Amino acid sequence: MVSHPVPAPIVLLGGGKLAEAIIKGLLRSGLVRASDLRVTVRRPERGEELRSRHGVQVLTNNAQAVRGAAVVLLAVRQAQMAELMTCIFPALESGQVVVSLSADVRLAQLEAALPAGVSVLRAMPHTPVGVGAGITPLTAGSRVTESARRVTDALFAATGRPLWVSENELTVCTGVSGTGPAYVFRFVEALAQAAMAHGMEATEAAALARGTLIGAAKLLAEPGATTSGLISEVATPGGITVAGLEALETHGLSRAVGEAVSVAIQRAKERADASAAHSAPK
Repeated sequence: MVSHPVPAPIVLLGGGKLAEAIIKGLLRSGLVRASDLRVTVRRPERGEELRSRHGVQVLTNNAQAVRGAAVVLLAVRQAQMAELMTCIFPALESGQVVVSLSADVRLAQLEAALPAGVSVLRAMPHTPVGVGAGITPLTAGSRVTESARRVTDALFAATGRPLWVSENELTVCTGVSGTGPAYVFRFVEALAQAAMAHGMEATEAAALARGTLIGAAKLLAEPGATTSGLISEVATPGGITVAGLEALETHGLSRAVGEAVSVAIQRAKERADASAAHSAPK
């Protein structure tokens, strides 16, 4: 439950898929109106898509967009971040809140490039924010005010659940929650493919696999639910499910998931290091 009002106006600099998911989640919450949202785009056709789908205000001028904003979300790729921060620097005012959604740019780099009176944070939302079910890790810079923390917390509570972590932990989150939805979707694909391999029609196989995930997720969302407890409810000793679980481990499920997370974390670290080195004074 959101304990503080969601701030407005909210500006998203960048209109990509993640930005649109945030827009959808905020509007779905009923706590934010379309008129409270501004989004900037480079391509006019993308702007028209967002305007027609969600009714948000669309601009192409980033400096103009941030003026008077309660929260500014930096939703562009790392390659565009330095240029973006240079552009908006003169337009930002003391007391504004700037939240970077980039996995590649660290707080020290962000704070060095933005005005001293601005509260700077990082967030790692993922696509489930679009249906109000996102868990968004957050980390605060050195000059973040308590008011800025509350504002940011309220914003991401409207799209699911905020989770405050250290910046080092945020990198771990990149490899778990940031990339995790894709891993889950791939597992569902694999379930459906296995059903098809045993003769089930594609439509029925997809529905069965998708429904299994949704039902399992709802069980996991119940108060007090644990993965071990839920597994024990399905897997009776010596039963069919136990045999299947043993096959998963024999073929390396835990090892494969661990490797996927590790690779994602390492890639995030490498990209952040490269970004920091590029922006360092020559």
